[in-house]
Amino acid sequence: MPIWLIELVGARDLDAAFLLITLMTAPCWIAMIVFPQARYVRRLAQPWIVVPLYTVVLVLLMWKSYQAALLPEVVSTASYEAARSFAKHPIAFLVLFCNLQIINLFMGVMIYQKAMRSGFRAPVELTLCCFLGALALIPFSLRLMLRRQAVL
Repeated sequence: MPIWLIELVGARDLDAAFLLITLMTAPCWIAMIVFPQARYVRRLAQPWIVVPLYTVVLVLLMWKSYQAALLPEVVSTASYEAARSFAKHPIAFLVLFCNLQIINLFMGVMIYQKAMRSGFRAPVELTLCCFLGALALIPFSLRLMLRRQAVL
């Protein structure tokens, strides 16, 4: 199915899916940033709980796309242009974006866990991680070094 046809017919569905993927991790981020000391947050903000939970969304997205025959063609040659055209496909973009959200949440949960074990809150670092991902590790690492708690 041509990409333009997917975008023409499914523009509303694609927008809704993008919004869902963008907001799906918001409850975890809000809980870790605003209520870090809450008992239920400390119990649920574990990588082995939140990552599989959101991975179900990714699997569901891929399964629905597979059933509807919306997945892009497999890249036959390993080149920058082939990867770029693959990532331009709307469904591939949603899958890659969902992966990014899950990876950022995993990193945020690990920052949260380390901060709680070290006895401090990390709202700035968690907010940065929510929006910028791995760049949040720079201020978090600096904070750990200044506190002399850089040992994992």
